[in-house]
Amino acid sequence: MVSIMAALELHGVAAKELLPDLWEPVTDRKNEKDFPEDYKNKTAAVGEAIQAIEAATDLPEDDIDVNSFGTDEFLRMCRAVGAEPLIVINVGMHAPRGERDAYRQEACDWLEYCNGPADSKWGKVRAANGHPEPYGVEFWEMDNEIWGLKPDDYAAVLREFVPALKKIDPSITILACGSGQLGHMWGEGDTTVIRECADLIDYLSVHHHEDAAKYADGPAAGGFWRSLGEKIAVSKNPKAKLYVSEWNAQSTDWRTGFYAGGCLNMFERTSDVIGLAGPALFLRHVSATAWDNAFINFDHRMWFPAPNYVVMKLWHDHFAVDRLELTGDLAGLSAVATRSADGRNLFLKAVNATERPVDVRLEVKGDLASGRATLKLVAPDSLSARNTLEKPDSVTAVDGKVERDGKALRFTLPRWSVGVVTVAK
Repeated sequence: MVSIMAALELHGVAAKELLPDLWEPVTDRKNEKDFPEDYKNKTAAVGEAIQAIEAATDLPEDDIDVNSFGTDEFLRMCRAVGAEPLIVINVGMHAPRGERDAYRQEACDWLEYCNGPADSKWGKVRAANGHPEPYGVEFWEMDNEIWGLKPDDYAAVLREFVPALKKIDPSITILACGSGQLGHMWGEGDTTVIRECADLIDYLSVHHHEDAAKYADGPAAGGFWRSLGEKIAVSKNPKAKLYVSEWNAQSTDWRTGFYAGGCLNMFERTSDVIGLAGPALFLRHVSATAWDNAFINFDHRMWFPAPNYVVMKLWHDHFAVDRLELTGDLAGLSAVATRSADGRNLFLKAVNATERPVDVRLEVKGDLASGRATLKLVAPDSLSARNTLEKPDSVTAVDGKVERDGKALRFTLPRWSVGVVTVAK
């Protein structure tokens, strides 16, 4: 394990300063490559270990990985962009059960490299690579999509791996794999992990990718996830939560923008159950032929945001933690209202996935009843609208019109649109 970061400097320019808009909505990144079983952290290095790169690993979905981006590089990047790292451990999913000891030891060595003191075996290696202080990586996920394992076998993996890791650093947060496609893939695994291992984990990691044609009703997945939350509530660890570690609609046209808005609203409404969420794909080269659903799309010259990125950034820029009750007829809208911690701003985030415009009358009570109101809209008026390298702003947020009617606000959400109303003191 040799790092190039000891020799590499960013010449005083942070990554955020190079592409600030690109990184602004980033919340976390996973060092899971494509499939964790193809990743070996001790050979993911360059410099003196250039010979260890071996042949490029040809992975599905148009990926080629030369294994040249190691742990130090990944963690340095996370710190540079203000993201919290999450490392996915290879538990030897396809290895014979008797060979899992080696995978457990490698996971422990990796954790010690990241979080161990500088005088520990692997902490010394980290220090020699130019980082004597522990990285303090909090989030550790026990593999990814382990649906090839029987649930009882994965429960055994958790009982073997988690205590060994906690012995090295008891402060870490453990994430265990759960089902995909709302329980249709490995659904019995959710029940087994919650029943047998809830006391070992902090999060259950679930995936859901939706058909873009279901842009209007896909976020109804919240009902399934709440049912998992009910099982967790009566488990040996009722404080555990869900991590929706992959979510998205399978397109980069405007339908995926609706879906993103609906999902983000649903995540806020079920925040008592869902503690973390991260979309996939995050990045995609435009030459890739599969999985055309990425938030950020690029070639060697430039990048463009897909509609899901546009909506997520709009939601990010108007995020507040204090959720407010909405009453009345929502007329088919997906909507969430929140208030900033200082009480000076109220946000209404709404999705109109219907084929008709919706006139909205919003009555605000309390100190903000007479506040100044503004509206941001994303309304391209076509389900097939999309951004491209040549036209990166075809789908973008624009100013909308809000009128005051006494203590109420009136505005219109066009068909197939999302909007955010801000009421400020």
